[in-house]
Amino acid sequence: MNSVLTLFRRDLKKCMSLRATLIWLALAAMGVFFFFTSGGKTKLMQHNEIEFMALFLPHMIFGSWAILSVYFDIISADREHNVMDCILCAGISKTQIFLAKTMAVAAMSLVLSAIYLAPVTGVIIGLSGDVSHGFVLLQYLLPLWGYIMVFAALGLLVSVVARSSKSALIWCLAAGLLLMPRLFVMLLEGLGQFAGWPAKTVNRLSLVAPGVMMQALSDRANTASFGAAAAVFSISILVFLGLAYVVFARQDERNYGE
Repeated sequence: MNSVLTLFRRDLKKCMSLRATLIWLALAAMGVFFFFTSGGKTKLMQHNEIEFMALFLPHMIFGSWAILSVYFDIISADREHNVMDCILCAGISKTQIFLAKTMAVAAMSLVLSAIYLAPVTGVIIGLSGDVSHGFVLLQYLLPLWGYIMVFAALGLLVSVVARSSKSALIWCLAAGLLLMPRLFVMLLEGLGQFAGWPAKTVNRLSLVAPGVMMQALSDRANTASFGAAAAVFSISILVFLGLAYVVFARQDERNYGE
């Protein structure tokens, strides 16, 4: 257990790199900017309402890339710098290595959620003068964490399968583009029209895109939609992590470092 905790602290520190911090501070700044320019401020001041899209529009556009930029090399970088060889030679098993990285990914994803939500929540409280609007951070923290975790688990899987950081980066850029909510829904609608799928089927399949899923998770009043989104969220994370572990456990690490 001590080995897992030591690796967890190391991996968490690695995830909290200068690159990740700057990217997420920029994303948080865009969140504040879009809140003012997309009508979020107007709706808050006139109707005392907080619109979902006004809060998370940057995530609908750049969120997938921002998340994958943190995790795409979480395993591949250790291989390329011969760190993986050193850890394995110290008698630490691959199961322990993977557990530590999964724990670091989960903890870092929660930190990233707070980094994004804290500035825009502060702006909302400052504009409205209503401290109760601080509930925004609590209301959306877990849905945003779930959204980030899906991409984080995908990034971990790509880092395992691609083996090199350069390949992982290319794969993650392509996956991030494909899973952008609006593009993904447009592709599904086109495919649905071609295949004759009913609108209900297209709507259900659209939940595969984490951005669409997060929007459904934020609507707790719609029990059916929330339940379906929560199920897809959980299954996606478990499938990505399960595949990553199976592949990682079977890979040969010898003589891989550059």
